[in-house]
Amino acid sequence: MRKFSTCAKLLGVFVVFLLLTGCGLSITVKEPTPSTVNYSRQNLAPVTLNVVDARTGTDTQFVRGKLGLGGEMKDISGLLKLANIENPVAFLSTQLEKELNNRGIPAKCVVGQTGGQGLTLTVIRYQILSYRASGFSPWEACHVFYGIIEGNGVKAPIKAYFYNGKTPVWSMTEINEPCFDVPTSIIIKEVASKINRAIFSLQAPDGKVDALTAEIDAEVSKQNPGGPFWKVLELGYTNNPNAMEPLKKYSQQGGDEFFKSCALTAIGTLNPEGQFEFLKQRYDADGYNDRYMAAKAIGDIGSDQALHFIEGLKGGEAYNGEGGLKSCVDLYTP
Repeated sequence: MRKFSTCAKLLGVFVVFLLLTGCGLSITVKEPTPSTVNYSRQNLAPVTLNVVDARTGTDTQFVRGKLGLGGEMKDISGLLKLANIENPVAFLSTQLEKELNNRGIPAKCVVGQTGGQGLTLTVIRYQILSYRASGFSPWEACHVFYGIIEGNGVKAPIKAYFYNGKTPVWSMTEINEPCFDVPTSIIIKEVASKINRAIFSLQAPDGKVDALTAEIDAEVSKQNPGGPFWKVLELGYTNNPNAMEPLKKYSQQGGDEFFKSCALTAIGTLNPEGQFEFLKQRYDADGYNDRYMAAKAIGDIGSDQALHFIEGLKGGEAYNGEGGLKSCVDLYTP
């Protein structure tokens, strides 16, 4: 109990210091680089994608954060800032347009108050949730998106989630890439992938899946297990079912937790229908990143069986004690 009290006091001192200095934590997010996936469809007519900001309440706060443990957690949301993202929905719209165009979908994304001609993406939640228990624990970042895509006779939910953490050693700038740059880019790419799957149903050719798989295997064989994680994620962006078996292999391969968690993320992005038992096994077998992303992929299945499993995680010890799991569960079963 004394150790817990001391930890809480130290966190309190840290928060007070930030308040007194008025500086907080300001992070500049790198602009996402578009994926290399192209759906090779040349006859698509240009389309307008209206992006509508429908966030309400606390969901309008793009970056939120808490420090501490349990009932001792302190809200530091007002001290966190992304220096180069003043309007997150406008940022999302700009990056989505680049990603869709790069994949061969000629979409023009326009931010508006209401939907118009073409497609409409209604943004209900777009948020970064950060947690840190103590100065010796990881900074954990949970990136969350929930929207509804409408058009071409379709109305479908679009949900995306990604978790990562990093314990800074020398400087807080060490959390920028793993907790903000990489997850921000992943969310953009996943939203684009799920819009494609819901509206356009385009897929990359088998040759792209084969090439990515060969490149990943070559890098892993050189004892660089985490290096090709972007290529693993891109297998999910292909929307090609041939990518499923390689992704299942990568989700169990080696000891690099981040690499495996990216494979699980990609399984959910690709289309995890029929993979419930496999994903449940990965949830039961793995650690933090892997377990959260297995839960995310189960949520992506969207079946009654899958959502019943996710709902059953509520109230458990992990749900109550791990922000990474709670953020995922709350997204898929609000």
